[in-house]
Amino acid sequence: MRYDRDKLDKIKEWSSRQWTVFKPWFLKRWRSLSAWVARCWRVYSAPDNRWLTVPCTVAALLVLLVLVKSCQGIIYYNSNECKVYRLGYPIDEARAIVGVLSNEQIDSLVVRQEHDTIAYPLLDERYFIAKNFDRYLAFHKVKTEAPLTDVVAIVNVKGDLDRVESATPCDTSKGYLMLINGRHYLDKDYKPANLVPFEKTYTYEHNRANSAVVDAFMALQRDCKKQTGAQLMVNSAYRSYEQQIDTYKRNEKGYAALAGYSEHQTGLAIDVTSLQHPMRWPFDKSKEGIWMREHCHEYGFILRYPERQSHIFGFAYEPWHLRYVGTETARKVHDEDITFDEYYAFYIEGTDDKPLKR
Repeated sequence: MRYDRDKLDKIKEWSSRQWTVFKPWFLKRWRSLSAWVARCWRVYSAPDNRWLTVPCTVAALLVLLVLVKSCQGIIYYNSNECKVYRLGYPIDEARAIVGVLSNEQIDSLVVRQEHDTIAYPLLDERYFIAKNFDRYLAFHKVKTEAPLTDVVAIVNVKGDLDRVESATPCDTSKGYLMLINGRHYLDKDYKPANLVPFEKTYTYEHNRANSAVVDAFMALQRDCKKQTGAQLMVNSAYRSYEQQIDTYKRNEKGYAALAGYSEHQTGLAIDVTSLQHPMRWPFDKSKEGIWMREHCHEYGFILRYPERQSHIFGFAYEPWHLRYVGTETARKVHDEDITFDEYYAFYIEGTDDKPLKR
């Protein structure tokens, strides 16, 4: 079996630690045992002491058994499970924690001498990611009243980190699933391919988007009109980096993102309204706005910034903002009632560093 160098180094490091503990204990007992065995052998080998064969054999086996058990005890005492157990966790909790965390995380836990009451319950959270364990504990110390579900969600989307320092370039290779938010940005030169215009009947101005977005919206608005009698309209779609700079300057209510941090630059996001309710805020209370919110996932769209979860993704509620992610992902986001940020952290980033679950 072929191991990578990092794994081999970790195995060597662990073996070295175990041997450092075991060696002095073994040598001390080996000297005593050797002397005892030598005396026993002298007695046993004497011609008049052949009757000691059976009891000496039994005694030797008992000594061997004690030695094996002692070695097992030493090894267990220095195992991760015992280290966590000695921090005050019940044995079943210690075993579960060790089954999920890496050696580095356990060493960090031991060094801090930390017995946190949320450590074990965290493992049962649906979107728990093992590599974020230390950050869950640290964030909960700051937000002690926050439910564990929110702690996991906020940490997973990096809401516990400084927005500027944690910002990273968007991975555009993800296609429809690329993530743009306050911590993932696009380069100013990025321009999406396959931009096509919407039919003038369904847009207030000349708007373009990815061809898949345009096709999906046409199907969405057609069925919405059949069900509600209202016609959906595209208020805004693709915006270049330069256009977003201007949009941000003109926006008075703070809904516009900084240039580079707007989903509109991907060509996968659209702002929707209707002929009957052209103003944004009445739209989410209208029958067409409600229908769109309940059915958009069937066409590959998600309501990107839902009202109840704004504390997770860090943007204000936008009932008009749809993001295209494809029907499979849209259904999963809808059915699990999570934000796209959470979905990306667990199902996409998590596949690169597979989250261990209990």
